Amino acid sequence: MNKKNDLQNMNNNTKSKEKQDKHNNTKSAEKQSTQKPSKKIDNPYDKGYKRIFSIKKNFLDFIKKYISLNWMMELTENDLELINKEFTTVQFDTYESDLIYKVNTKEGTIYLFFLLELQSYNDFTMPFRLLVYMIAIWMDYFKNCDKNVRKQKDFRLPAIMPIVLHNGEKNWTASRNFKEMIAHANVFGEYVVNFKYELVSINELTISKIKNSNTLIDNIFLADKKRTRKEWIDGIPELIRRIREMNKDDFNEWITWFFNVIKVLNKEERSKLIEQLRKGDEKDMCSSFEMLLNKEKADGKAEERAEAVLELLEDIGEPSETLRNYVMEQTDLEVLRKWHKMAARADSIKEFEQAVGLLSM
Repeated sequence: MNKKNDLQNMNNNTKSKEKQDKHNNTKSAEKQSTQKPSKKIDNPYDKGYKRIFSIKKNFLDFIKKYISLNWMMELTENDLELINKEFTTVQFDTYESDLIYKVNTKEGTIYLFFLLELQSYNDFTMPFRLLVYMIAIWMDYFKNCDKNVRKQKDFRLPAIMPIVLHNGEKNWTASRNFKEMIAHANVFGEYVVNFKYELVSINELTISKIKNSNTLIDNIFLADKKRTRKEWIDGIPELIRRIREMNKDDFNEWITWFFNVIKVLNKEERSKLIEQLRKGDEKDMCSSFEMLLNKEKADGKAEERAEAVLELLEDIGEPSETLRNYVMEQTDLEVLRKWHKMAARADSIKEFEQAVGLLSM
């Protein structure tokens, strides 16, 4: 009898635990579904571009020149309203930075969903991601409408135009039409959901197109197209002339964008370049750029040489963390050349450490 009761109690406890676990899992899932994912915009490009395009004048210059649909050309800053509200959904961990403008045109209202895809790769899920964001905007609009209004026959959702800005070195090859992500879309024709997003790829813009005007956006794109040291050195005189012809506010915004993005410069170097920019000293500016780029190149060579030293040491033992740091922190190419020879001749890690004076330290 006692055994039977014990068995019954065990079963009851097991069921109770399973029920509690299920309840906890359900609560956890509900909590997770309602939590807002963290929005990661640590990339300096994201922060810099979002700041620039949050200014109505810049966004207006951008759409009129680089999209230039007929209904855009008569817009003024008064027609634009920046929506300071995030519509991010739990379906995606968002690494991009986005902006939403409500635009009042003569024909009606349209929302411009502006997504900054500032990465080197193509995202082939882009049409689906945009659809989810668009639905989130519509859901928010629908929910906040008066119930009596949305029940009327003439109730309509606002138009949404997705715009993607891409600054990767490779051309954008992801689908721009949503239906291209749907299996057998051609078979099912008009029953398949479809929309197209506007793409502006900085890499594919021609220099002549950018240079035919001299706005802040033009000069940011012109700088962003420079990928090599030679392009920077050869192009900096013209770039300096162009940015100094802009008004003071745009000039300062360009400097802010530039120094947020170019993180290889230390504070002293940044201060020096800012001073030269403000003075308009093209000769000194070019000289500074060349020295900085050469320094970057030398640092890269030193890192390669240090790694070569460690590779030789790994053939004779396991370098300690202290030794690895000691080698990698060395930037003198001549010293690293000598260390490379020592590593090739050494029979042990200890012998190399004694040769370079690390043990005595």
